[in-house]
Amino acid sequence: MDHSSKLVRREPPAFPFLQLPADVLLLISDYLDLPATLHLSLSCRGTYALLHSARKQKLQPEVRELLLLSLEKDPFGRGTYYCHSCNALHPFEKHWGPLSERHDIEEGEFHCGNRNRFSPIGNAFELTYTHARLAMNRHLYGPDHGIPLGNLCLEHSEARDVAAIHCSTAARIWNNELFLLRTYAFTVDAAHAAEFRRCTGARDFRICEHTSFFPSSSVSRQHVPELHRRQPGRTGGDDLVPCTDAPGSCGLCLMDYDITIAPAAVGSAWSVEIHAYHDLGGCRSPDDWKWARFTESSRPHLFFPNRPNRRSSPYYPGAIKKRWLGDLTEPSYPGALWDLGPYSTERATSAPNLSARLVRELVPPRMLKYKEKVAV
Repeated sequence: MDHSSKLVRREPPAFPFLQLPADVLLLISDYLDLPATLHLSLSCRGTYALLHSARKQKLQPEVRELLLLSLEKDPFGRGTYYCHSCNALHPFEKHWGPLSERHDIEEGEFHCGNRNRFSPIGNAFELTYTHARLAMNRHLYGPDHGIPLGNLCLEHSEARDVAAIHCSTAARIWNNELFLLRTYAFTVDAAHAAEFRRCTGARDFRICEHTSFFPSSSVSRQHVPELHRRQPGRTGGDDLVPCTDAPGSCGLCLMDYDITIAPAAVGSAWSVEIHAYHDLGGCRSPDDWKWARFTESSRPHLFFPNRPNRRSSPYYPGAIKKRWLGDLTEPSYPGALWDLGPYSTERATSAPNLSARLVRELVPPRMLKYKEKVAV
């Protein structure tokens, strides 16, 4: 018996929104601003034809930006991200991440996003705004919209004359902001301590754009005093002074650090370990002061009095380290990651009951041009 006759091709169920009359769709569009109306017109062929008058309008740059930002987090925008420099959507690959050395754009990454990067003197981490935004996009919109946090967690070594500095990174998201922990470990031979302190200028090393190892290298006049301190007395020589978790912070960007200096286990040397805690903000705009102070890509404006920085913010010294440590209740390990929702697979795959919550679901308050409450 041929069972093929019993097979019936079933059409996929239509989205309830598409079954609404045209006049209802037009009524809904009256409550939307232009970017939201254009986004609605792209939902299907019917709305594309119905809302043709909105599509004919010439888009101002700010309207185009709002439209593309809404498309970036749309399910149909997966595999793309919004570029502020180009005011356009660019494709990305899930393997993208910072490299430990400067490179030409051979992996398909765009030049526009790589100009805004964190790469202080001697510390070539090469984290760009594109990488940070993509990591946050995955957190906010789902795994198809960005890169894993693990892509940001690199290990590399930087040779600085008498010391080779081992650099490692851990990342986490807390309260919808991206945090990094950069760990720097190196050993200084006691006989080379004086030479180590002479590694200034281009030979110095910075743990952020404003804080260098030694005082003569930073235009911001910030350095790590424990590395500059000498043993008291005439017989102290050039040896480093031991300390344990000595705290410090940057007065411009959101960076806290602690440093431990102890005798090395083998030989006559000093073991140094620095933990630098960075708050990069929500990474929603390269002009956000938290990110802008992190990279200082717009250097001509560094000393403008209206330039936001940490000194004019409520972030007291030690606040960033406290935020990193305060929620880490589980044992950590190198590169430990905690990616705290809001993205939920269940939320993303469940269909809303449009018949009961039509306007509330389709017309969020931020898109309404009017402040009247809609009864549903």
